[in-house]
Amino acid sequence: MIAKCRYVLKAAVLVFGTAAVLFMAGCGKSSEIETPASGRGGYSVVDATKTRLDFEHKPQRIVSLGLSADEVLLDMVEPDRIAALTYLADDAGISPAADKAVRVKGRVQSGSLESVLAQKPDLVLVPDWTDLNFVELLRGAKVPVYVYKTPTTVKEIKQTICELANVVDERVAGGKIVAGMEKELAFVRSRVGNIPGEERISVMALSYMGPFGAKGTTFADICSYANVRNVVAEYDLPPNATFSEETLIRLNPDLLVIPSWKYDNEQDPSKLREEILQNRAYQSVNAVKDKRVVQLRDMYLYSTTHYIVYAIRDLAEAAYPEKFK
Repeated sequence: MIAKCRYVLKAAVLVFGTAAVLFMAGCGKSSEIETPASGRGGYSVVDATKTRLDFEHKPQRIVSLGLSADEVLLDMVEPDRIAALTYLADDAGISPAADKAVRVKGRVQSGSLESVLAQKPDLVLVPDWTDLNFVELLRGAKVPVYVYKTPTTVKEIKQTICELANVVDERVAGGKIVAGMEKELAFVRSRVGNIPGEERISVMALSYMGPFGAKGTTFADICSYANVRNVVAEYDLPPNATFSEETLIRLNPDLLVIPSWKYDNEQDPSKLREEILQNRAYQSVNAVKDKRVVQLRDMYLYSTTHYIVYAIRDLAEAAYPEKFK
């Protein structure tokens, strides 16, 4: 497609061709989107609950009830089309789009029917972990609700971006976002993609509840793209496994990833690194011996949107700093 565009001579056609490349490479028209049977124009979409929504035109008062939708919307549509975001959108510790969120005034709380209805939305985007009873309350109030599946892998994130692009009728913008992801992934791959298996760094990620990154989780996929060994997945620890000193010593990671986001007043991420490094029980652990206990940017590490590519780069760079000089 790109090669064909090189042969187009007229400037106007070239612009059109470039847009088409982004469209086809990123977000084409979904099989779940169609023209309404009424013949009035517009389009229809079907959500994760198999509910069909009909639109006569692009939604102009969109409400997001998930941080992932916040992040995608802020990079996909004009701010004046977003009626409200979640309260987490303003927390720069966990929201990579916090600087953009200031352009949207409204805020809503999931579970609060009044706060959503007050925005007079013509579309509400809801992640599938939301209580479906609340979804039914919204639908009972004649609010157009689109439930989307929460992605767990990079591939699923791309699909979700394209899905939401279809819903808000911004497929070209969605294609550009996905193209940006591909560019960043290609850069990381060019730096660490050829590292042999026996030379890969072993990694463990910790939350305040214990190690995370079991098989099938988002962090496991991040590790795959960063070309590191995820010891939690290798040893098949269950999600949210009870953490013990023995677990860390037994898995013996070369690199230890710890939280950077202060989500409450009880935990202090700034002190956690020193506590681990000074813990006498951990002195035999490679990551502690080499002082490779790092805090990545949790706003990327916990993201389930296009911002995940920066978590992949952060992890790859922490594991193989010499490859990024």
